[in-house]
Amino acid sequence: MTLVPGRRAGKRGSNPFSPVLVIWLVVIGVLAFIGSLVMGAFGDDFKKGDNGGAHALSRSAVGYAGIIELLRASGVEVAIDRTGYTAGGDKPLLVVAPEPYATAEALNAVVYDGDRLIVLSKWAPGRHPTHTGWVRGRDLVPTGMVTRVLEEPEEPEEDEDEGGQAPTRAARAADATRLGQDQSNRVRRLLRADGTLFATTGKIDQLRMLKLGKDWRPVLVAEGGGVVLARKGDSWLLSDPDMINTQGISDKATALAGLKILALAKGDQGVVFDVSLNGLQNRKGMLEAMLQPPFLGVTLALGLAALLLAMQAMGRFGPAIEKPRAIALGKRGLADNTAALIRLARREHAMVERYALWVRGEAARAVGAPHALSDVELEALLDRLSAQADLTPFTQLRAKAAAAKDIGEALTAARRLYSWRLEMTRERR
Repeated sequence: MTLVPGRRAGKRGSNPFSPVLVIWLVVIGVLAFIGSLVMGAFGDDFKKGDNGGAHALSRSAVGYAGIIELLRASGVEVAIDRTGYTAGGDKPLLVVAPEPYATAEALNAVVYDGDRLIVLSKWAPGRHPTHTGWVRGRDLVPTGMVTRVLEEPEEPEEDEDEGGQAPTRAARAADATRLGQDQSNRVRRLLRADGTLFATTGKIDQLRMLKLGKDWRPVLVAEGGGVVLARKGDSWLLSDPDMINTQGISDKATALAGLKILALAKGDQGVVFDVSLNGLQNRKGMLEAMLQPPFLGVTLALGLAALLLAMQAMGRFGPAIEKPRAIALGKRGLADNTAALIRLARREHAMVERYALWVRGEAARAVGAPHALSDVELEALLDRLSAQADLTPFTQLRAKAAAAKDIGEALTAARRLYSWRLEMTRERR
């Protein structure tokens, strides 16, 4: 028993979707998938970041977008980094402005081996209810919270001092850097450590000044007050952000003083403002690496391979195949099933002699042989006619058909009988 091959659905009404609609759905789906990959990899780079915070992307009163514009107008190369800057080649000054709640561990997570300027926070303004990026109100951040970012992490095993005793908590507190402030709102004169004038600012409200702890040395001091700019190794520390933020540099004198402070710290290099400590970080992942050189070529090659596979699938598969009947109907089904049974019994070669008898009957009708002839007489007549036509005698062809032992011999005998019949019935002429 055989199964009749299925027929492909030819009626248009059997397919609820038109090919054009399906193609459009596939194209839109592919574009949406690519867009989601790109936004997932580079979405953080598209964030404007103008949220009113005290960072380089903010244009508010406490932000640093204004000083960036001044630096660029002065010919200084300025960049904004979201990843935790790591320099290569020339090492620009890295400016970090930690949030009030930032810790020393978060600050140290910003990897950099060049000079960096730490700008301590001061103001905690409120968001404006109607204008995005604006702020209102000026609440001061407690000084104790601000200086936490400068605290040294506690070691599990502390070294002993000269007397053989481990440093106490009080001793560590005495060595810590503290922050104080002046309650007045007035012009400030900034002096170098040797007492010479460095710059004069505009009015700065409640200037914050440092009382330096261990290893820090003063660079600039406020006349009659404390330290404004200090240095320890490659680290610079600015006590008051009003020296460089937008509300501070709205005064021309303060803007010039802020530019001089940055020039002192950066030397001949450029400036990079880090915003990874302000909630605007963009940590590079595997997806972003795949969409950037040198791996971009591999990603494009894989995408092209997927496109070729899709095109091959569209050309290979046509309309849906209708499910066929388990048992076919009609004469064609009967013949197919009979042939399958003969094939299953491996008796194909036994059918060739029956085919030879059928060929004999066709040749007899074609040559007009009398009906009264016996089988032997009819075959003798056909042999004589074969000799006259220079053909192989029919009796020899029938004998070879009867002697077939396998399918190969049976096919050879059947082909010869077929050619002989065409010659005798003149079907080739």
